[in-house]
Amino acid sequence: MRGTLLRAGAVVGLATAVLLALVVAIPSRRALFGAVYVLFLGAITVGKLVGSFRTLRPEPWRRSPFERDSEKPEQPQPIAELERIDRLVVLGAANEFDLHYRLRPLLRQLAGDRLYGRHGVELDSDRDRSRQLLGDQLWELVSADRQVGRRTGPGLASQELAEHIDRLEKL
Repeated sequence: MRGTLLRAGAVVGLATAVLLALVVAIPSRRALFGAVYVLFLGAITVGKLVGSFRTLRPEPWRRSPFERDSEKPEQPQPIAELERIDRLVVLGAANEFDLHYRLRPLLRQLAGDRLYGRHGVELDSDRDRSRQLLGDQLWELVSADRQVGRRTGPGLASQELAEHIDRLEKL
């Protein structure tokens, strides 16, 4: 701020010196030189006034928390439940143990909700009707008496999981 005032003072001093030299050299044009000098001083004043308004802009660290940053688009926050399901699917595809103890309970819950909500059938109590509606492969996966395979055995392939989900959606 002080540096800009010194520069402005130097410019005004130089303009005043030029004005005095012109008035001494050509005294008949004193009124014209005076008008040009006043116009020049007004231009400097307006320039400094407009420049001072720039400091009124909020600094980036003083922004309102409600302002959005226009430079980068806002990224939606991931939904925790979807992330959990995604982990279960990845684990269920990895090995038989995780399929049985992690992904299978979710599939059982979905199958039970679909069967009861759409057909009034209990997953565990009406086993024949549940097996008929779910199909043999999906029934074998979600039945209560399913035995866990080898811990290191292969999990559920993504194509097979997709077929089971399609079957559940069509219920």
